[in-house]
Amino acid sequence: MQTLFALGQCKEANFNIGLAEIEEVFQPDLNSMEAPNHELLKSNKKRAKSILANKVLGNPLPEGTESTKESEDAAAAAYKNYLANSKEDFKRLKKDMILDAESLVDYFLWVITLLVAWSDLSKSEADKKKKLSPERLLSGDFNFPQNRIVDFFRQSSKVQVASLKKNISWENEEDTLKSWYKDIIKKDEAFAEYRRTANPTFDQDKDIIDHLIKQVLFKEEVLLSWFEDKDIHWRENKAIVRSLVSRSVRDVEEDSESKSFDLPDFSNNWEEDKEFFEKILDTTVENDQQYSDMIAGKTKNWEIERLANTDQIILKMAISEMLNFRNIPVKVTINEYIELSKNYSTPKSKQFVNGILDVISGDLREKGELKKTGRGLMDNK
Repeated sequence: MQTLFALGQCKEANFNIGLAEIEEVFQPDLNSMEAPNHELLKSNKKRAKSILANKVLGNPLPEGTESTKESEDAAAAAYKNYLANSKEDFKRLKKDMILDAESLVDYFLWVITLLVAWSDLSKSEADKKKKLSPERLLSGDFNFPQNRIVDFFRQSSKVQVASLKKNISWENEEDTLKSWYKDIIKKDEAFAEYRRTANPTFDQDKDIIDHLIKQVLFKEEVLLSWFEDKDIHWRENKAIVRSLVSRSVRDVEEDSESKSFDLPDFSNNWEEDKEFFEKILDTTVENDQQYSDMIAGKTKNWEIERLANTDQIILKMAISEMLNFRNIPVKVTINEYIELSKNYSTPKSKQFVNGILDVISGDLREKGELKKTGRGLMDNK
């Protein structure tokens, strides 16, 4: 959905670039020995822009203005560039869509290595305290540095290699680390209690890490802001990353060996999910006008352009899924896109999307265009 929204923004920008190109074509030639015909230039410019708007937006051509070769050529050149730019934008956005999904494991590593970095910082403080004021040293000062869950990931060759390969390191964030540790971690009551615990058990080691993940790492605004600066989709992605981290911590057993640890998969079957992402994007883009017409036919009191942009995208994706994915029940599709509308569109979008999709699916079923196969799908419900 985000990729389709971005593509729409790119197309709008490319259209405006086309208008600017036409504007440039019909600027008076200041080097010409002949006086420019301003009326003709103005007329050709207006006609060329109308032709481009017709080709790109489907706007009807105004009556009463004749085309000239100059206006036709300028519009054709601008439209050619529009198509080329939009094609490149689509390729780039599609590639970025996949990379963004795959980068979720990168953020898993950022979180895991942050825990390790905090543990290392805690050890440095404890060592310094032991050296300068041994009488003030508490037995619990080394609890976090020796936390068995953190040490499991610290010793993991998979984490080490992947972090090095992806250039994930907190070395250049020393001031930030110290600030977070001092102002957030050390002031956390559960963490303070853990540090006061003599000889914490393995379960207590795991509990404090679980607490830091759930109540600090993915809740504190200053941390969320840092991750948002690295990932514009962090608000959406953080739930997945949190799940990956929590699951990995949960799976660590007292007799686990770090060398046997495998980086988590954010998908049970990434190749299948990747194919789904690419197919629904491709089919939605390829059939954009057809789906727009289907929506317009069910929203007669509204011009399609006046619908919320996110509603248009949600409806088009839902229609694409109903028509191109035989193994997904129509009811499941409609429910999924209603949820999308609740999270990303207007307060009234839920009812609107539900009503439009219900009518469209009914029409498609009557026409026999919903080709569903598989157990439980033969009735297309």
